[in-house]
Amino acid sequence: MKKLAFILLISLLLPLAMQKCEAADVWVAHWESDNVDIYVVDDTLISHRDSTGKSFKVTTKSVRNGKLIRLIKWDYFQDYSDMWRYESSLMDGSHSTAAHPTDAVFEFCMHKLGWGYRVQEFWYY
Repeated sequence: MKKLAFILLISLLLPLAMQKCEAADVWVAHWESDNVDIYVVDDTLISHRDSTGKSFKVTTKSVRNGKLIRLIKWDYFQDYSDMWRYESSLMDGSHSTAAHPTDAVFEFCMHKLGWGYRVQEFWYY
């Protein structure tokens, strides 16, 4: 009887142990100008906080008609006294840009991280 119970237990637990953990690609926006859908690669979201500010990095996929067009890496950061800014892998690295309301990638990540923000004039703080 113990052998039967053991076999039953193994047969129930083995499929659970063999399931793959996969990253979720979460749709966040459609960019009309490029005619692409933007998906956040959920497991790439990494955050950092210290005494001067906070930041997070994330990767998105640009998809058109079901085909991957490109990956974009985003680096959002904020000094506590300043607005949120970002750099992306599409930029040349010589400057950053202020993040502005309706940035679906920013808003998704902030919600996922549980971080608050406010909109003041045309910027996120």
